[in-house]
Amino acid sequence: MGLHSVSFSPKVATTEQLNLRLKDSKVMSSLRLRILLSLTAEDSVYQQAEAQAAKNAAGKHGFDVEPTYAKGDAIAQSDQLLRVIQSSTNRPDVIMLEPVGTGMVRVAQEAVKAGIGWVVVNREVDYVSDLRRTARAPVFAVTTNHVETGRIQGKQLNALLPDGGFVLYLQGPTGHPVVESRQAGMLETKSPLIEIRSLQGQWQESVACDVVASWLQLPASRTLRSMVVAAQNDFMAMGARKAFSQPGKQPASQTPAVKYIGCDGLEEQGCRWVQGGLLDATVRCPSLTGLAMDLLAKEVRHGGASQPVTLADPVSYPPLERLGH
Repeated sequence: MGLHSVSFSPKVATTEQLNLRLKDSKVMSSLRLRILLSLTAEDSVYQQAEAQAAKNAAGKHGFDVEPTYAKGDAIAQSDQLLRVIQSSTNRPDVIMLEPVGTGMVRVAQEAVKAGIGWVVVNREVDYVSDLRRTARAPVFAVTTNHVETGRIQGKQLNALLPDGGFVLYLQGPTGHPVVESRQAGMLETKSPLIEIRSLQGQWQESVACDVVASWLQLPASRTLRSMVVAAQNDFMAMGARKAFSQPGKQPASQTPAVKYIGCDGLEEQGCRWVQGGLLDATVRCPSLTGLAMDLLAKEVRHGGASQPVTLADPVSYPPLERLGH
């Protein structure tokens, strides 16, 4: 999996600002950093995997990490973080977060004013370079190249449907930037012979199962051939598979078997489901919290400044050349 960085052109820092950063970086490098990890929802397997990856990487670098969860509530997440930033005791050295809603620019500004590091994962934010001009602690973002994730899924569809066909496309929440980026990438590369029908699965296996089961009640669903279910994460793909396996929902005997593809490719879920034949493919995305911890360690221990935004490239699993054969 490759990495590439998107850099911006911040103004040159003053000598005073550089001296402050140098002083703070020396202090940070000599301490066991305390990192508050703010994730979106504790009942998400993906978020649990990211929390574990953060703990593993933090242990490797001698950091202490405390995961917290926002229960999918952007206002609650913002309030939690502001209380921590404004606390006179027990303040972390660095806040690492996956925002529930917006990029939380106001909270980020407060963190930087308090001398707390700010690391955003799984979201492209446009304020990082501005904050870095005055920050005395690390400020950067790490995210998957979600457009490329969608492009890879579009290519997987082409491999599985070389003569065209129908795709039931399961998406996350409307308006979510990851949803929009993955969809844009998929539409960019998929064949014009492939018809897309989108349904909202909300990232959840149970919701995807319900919406697909409802769709299967429609007469039009019984006449389709050469069909693939493509989901924006692996759990929704598995939910669709459950819906199709319900009594009376199997494709007609003359219809080719439905194929299922997903995204994220967690080692114990998506990749294992592909290995076991439950999914035909996934798009494997790297652990963002683990990568962010590595970049943080490089910056505070060795003085290597991170790029404002680092994009981690996904890969097809299995490789594209093995699909459709």
